[in-house]
Amino acid sequence: MALIFCASLYAGDCAPKTLTPEETQRRLNELAKSAQTEMAQHRFQQAARDLREAACLDPRDAKIFYGLGSMEAASGNFLEARKALAAADRLQPGSPLSLAMLVRVNASMGDVDSLKAALSQLAVRFATNGELHATLAQFLLQNKFSDLALAESLRSRKAGATSPQSMLDLAVLENTVGAYDDAIRNAVAIESQTALPAPVRASAAGIAGLSYESSGQREPAIAHLQKAIQLDPSRENSYLALSFLLEKAQRYGEAAAILEQGRARLPQSTALLLPLGSNLILAEKYAEGISVLQDLLRKSPNEYDAYLKLADAFRKTGASDKEIKILRELESRRPDYPQIHLLLARALLNFEPVDYSGTLDELALAEQASTPDAEIFYLRGKVYLATHRNDEAVAALQRAIELRPMDPSPYYQLGRLYEKLGEPQKAKDTFARMQYLKSNANANR
Repeated sequence: MALIFCASLYAGDCAPKTLTPEETQRRLNELAKSAQTEMAQHRFQQAARDLREAACLDPRDAKIFYGLGSMEAASGNFLEARKALAAADRLQPGSPLSLAMLVRVNASMGDVDSLKAALSQLAVRFATNGELHATLAQFLLQNKFSDLALAESLRSRKAGATSPQSMLDLAVLENTVGAYDDAIRNAVAIESQTALPAPVRASAAGIAGLSYESSGQREPAIAHLQKAIQLDPSRENSYLALSFLLEKAQRYGEAAAILEQGRARLPQSTALLLPLGSNLILAEKYAEGISVLQDLLRKSPNEYDAYLKLADAFRKTGASDKEIKILRELESRRPDYPQIHLLLARALLNFEPVDYSGTLDELALAEQASTPDAEIFYLRGKVYLATHRNDEAVAALQRAIELRPMDPSPYYQLGRLYEKLGEPQKAKDTFARMQYLKSNANANR
């Protein structure tokens, strides 16, 4: 009955199954890998999306529902988190993790009745797990549930048991729902126990690093993630998480070096290639970055972001023909890719000799595919200006300014056009506005 209940939870949101068992397993593996990468990069909503699809494919896997509940909680979708965690608990009643997470979710929602119900279940089913109850007592006390905290503290004393793994599990939960100080304390305590196996300590170091980063302490975060890699160099997520932090700090060369280290250790990994290529390009190592991204596309031709990274590298190196070619490849694989026609129009406008007619065609397609975009009218204005269609150029640039009045770029083009049309006062006023906007932008940096 529990399995039937869990399966029915998401059935209404699931498409009819059309995959063979072998295809289903392949898709589950893809979703698991994608969700792990997204979790490491704090892209919780995207991870939840992948796990929802996985839950539809395998409604009997407790780990999927637990991961989904954790990601929904991290995204602030507490009702959905509670639904997924309840399913995970029914599927795997021997694990306290889902109920422990439900305690935190119910506390975040202020749902005292559901909080008490979850604690009651933990007390009945996991009476001997002293460390679990001790950690819950700390959490409840910090969140002003004093009576409930006292009850948990008494249960902890009665049980009197501790376990590194239970501490690590709770650290993971604490990090996921935002209890970063608690997660750091528990994770660092495990990491520092040299008698423990290196993979356990590496997991703890990783959780400590993520929690430090989430609490705004970047340097300790980097140090602990470096320690995680040192303790267990076989974990792909450690390289991804550390490189993500370094990229955020604009330390692109260091991020690339970490990913190169991971690539050497894990040569079959494709998840490392996109951030590696991206950081090499950001570090202005264009040839190396292009080579990595091309290697990625040979292995995973539907890695759509890689096409954009390559287009950016080709544009920065003045290879406009290659930029156009790679964008055309993206368009052929995914014609509805967001802003693909705008990207092509921009690339065509930078190519010599300029294909003005082709550029206008791409801008027309871009306008059909999206809501009004200032960039469309700005580029159209530049084409009209270059082809001496002055009245149309004025209208297009004025529309760009209307849609994005704080961008100085269209003002410059419009000022040039007014000069060309013999309207010096309008040109002067337009250039003055442009200078004001640029000065204001510089002052706010």
